[in-house]
Amino acid sequence: MIDENFKIDTDQLQLSLIEGKGEHFYIRRNASQVTIIYPPHTDFSQKQAWLTKVVIEILRKHAKLILPERLQTLAELYGFNYSGVRINSARTRWGSCSSKGYINLSLFLMVLPSELSDYVLLHELCHTKEMNHGPRFWVLMDKVTHHRSGELRNKLRHFPSPFRTQ
Repeated sequence: MIDENFKIDTDQLQLSLIEGKGEHFYIRRNASQVTIIYPPHTDFSQKQAWLTKVVIEILRKHAKLILPERLQTLAELYGFNYSGVRINSARTRWGSCSSKGYINLSLFLMVLPSELSDYVLLHELCHTKEMNHGPRFWVLMDKVTHHRSGELRNKLRHFPSPFRTQ
């Protein structure tokens, strides 16, 4: 539930709600910090659908600013090539890579700490060379994660996300 206690607090994005003095909701942004200011006596149970849309749009905006640039940086660092990147609202997959090298990334990556988001980006970049999860894929993942792919995969599996469905 999105209410006065809701927050996203990672090194990629900080989002919180605070009570204001006015009669309307408004958003205050600066760099990677977003605050939703809500009116006193807000009944959050009546605003869930609207607040969810607002938070998802905030995630989308930040994802479009951050993820493509980070993907390009990692691709250059490790020598990967990809055809393009799209940001979507997938709730069951963090990302995917097509056989033509198009990478799809979920906007919900923004709720992750950057080390886990980078893990997903590297995972999809590795699929530009190995389209399956066979032994060669995991050798490549271990190389680009400095032998931390198993640890990072486990952290990602157990990361609590308020929006994703398992």
